[in-house]
Amino acid sequence: MASVNGSVICLLLVLFSFSHGEREYGARFHFPDKAQLELSDVLNKDCGSTEYEDRDRPAERRLQESPWLVLFYYPDESVHFCHGTLITRTHILTTAVCASNIAVNETSVVLGEYDLATDQDCEGVKCSDPVQRRSVEKVIIHDGYNQDTFLHDIAIIVIDREVLLSDSIKPICLPLIKFEIGTVNQPNVYNSLWTTMQRPQQYWMRYVELDDCRQLVGHKINLNEGQICARSYNNKTIEMTGGAGSALEVEYHSRMYQVAMLSIGILESEPGTPFIYVDIPKYVQWIHDTVKSN
Repeated sequence: MASVNGSVICLLLVLFSFSHGEREYGARFHFPDKAQLELSDVLNKDCGSTEYEDRDRPAERRLQESPWLVLFYYPDESVHFCHGTLITRTHILTTAVCASNIAVNETSVVLGEYDLATDQDCEGVKCSDPVQRRSVEKVIIHDGYNQDTFLHDIAIIVIDREVLLSDSIKPICLPLIKFEIGTVNQPNVYNSLWTTMQRPQQYWMRYVELDDCRQLVGHKINLNEGQICARSYNNKTIEMTGGAGSALEVEYHSRMYQVAMLSIGILESEPGTPFIYVDIPKYVQWIHDTVKSN
């Protein structure tokens, strides 16, 4: 199996961690940018850049704000069934639940979408490039995926040909080494996705400690290693139907990093109930090796 440069492979195994209690939104990053972009020879190339760097993002995503978002459609269907994120020109990260419903050469992969109601997306005088559609060449689901417990709910989709990168389509960065969150300047964390709106929404989220999350949702699902929880920062009710595979995003040094991926939500839950996410840093080695060998 292919691996990342030997001298730094141990860095990939360190987990992304959030701080506790009142320190949650105060943080200090130890964030070696050069290593993040060069540690892997297949990931984090031309990734994570947009023109928007404001700390507080609007509820509705702006044009070209998250150009890595991907939608999956069944043949002849007009409503998407899952999300994904572009991580290379030919690889899309999504959940195993989503991937189980993706058919080679049949499922439609749409990149560069913004407003579902328009053929060409514009804001003022700025317009995005046309969407790009691709077919699925290969579906790779984590060998340890358990459909009953959602353990290892992660997969990679290989598309039939490279996408053309632009301001409307580009990969997101992945955290190849540890983010340490301490006491100052913690960025806001957002889940970006299409819900029932024509344009994607951006939900400001807060991390929920795993023990607390188990108490809140444990009667409905058993949480396992590789899963984390987050909920609306303002304890709002969030409609995330069809949002599996969407990204929990953090901005740092003018680049966006995907720190988690929406796995499941608890149906008919109270406002503020946590959602379950795949903890991306725990799977970075698997993602790298899978992309490298496919």
